[in-house]
Amino acid sequence: MQDFTGIGEKLKRAKENIGNLYLEMQRFFEESDYPFIPEHDREMLRKATEYHANRAIPPRFSVLAGETIHHFRSCLDHVVWHFSDPGKVKDIRRIEFPVFLKEPLSSDERRRFEGKIEGITDPNVRGLIKRFQPYKATDPTDDPLCLIHDFDIFDKHRELVVCVATTAIVLPSEMREILEIYQREHSELSPAQVAHHFKSDSAARFCISFRNFGQRGVKSVSEGLIELFNYTFTMLDEFRNI
Repeated sequence: MQDFTGIGEKLKRAKENIGNLYLEMQRFFEESDYPFIPEHDREMLRKATEYHANRAIPPRFSVLAGETIHHFRSCLDHVVWHFSDPGKVKDIRRIEFPVFLKEPLSSDERRRFEGKIEGITDPNVRGLIKRFQPYKATDPTDDPLCLIHDFDIFDKHRELVVCVATTAIVLPSEMREILEIYQREHSELSPAQVAHHFKSDSAARFCISFRNFGQRGVKSVSEGLIELFNYTFTMLDEFRNI
């Protein structure tokens, strides 16, 4: 099993960011004039929607979201460096985890792909890198690796909007620390009440969302980051076990 201690610290930091960002976004709405959607009052719903549509989203949310996504991308780049033989790397500036939406078939495309992983000699690592390429997906532009790459390159995480979510967020087992952070922030609540807060239900609520999350369009920032976290965690686990 590979020693990914340094890479693991980056992922740990990303997880902390997601937890902190979730809590800050919750407070953003809890401290507003309309913390919840008034579902049974059409006039109040109109006022609440206008109210949130005109609110300025704190730039800090974009900073934390961007930092989190950069950690995902950095983890993958470090995987390539981990398996690279420095003696076989001709240009260190080109070394990174390749992300190709189309299979590199031309000589130029193959050269560009190989230039990113030229220091890797293990065929198992090379095979795994190719297996994770977006061009292997049904819709490459909606592939999580493509999303991480695009968010990091084009800084699209700054385009955050307020929207309506139909369900509360269900956190995966890897994100249980968020429950603990929330419990510390709300010591007046019992563990059962905290769990209920995160439980999926049918109550609509306002949330902060990415404006463009692949082909899915608007998506809750918390849900989107957790999805990308789980994807990165799974990828790293496969490389760690080579």
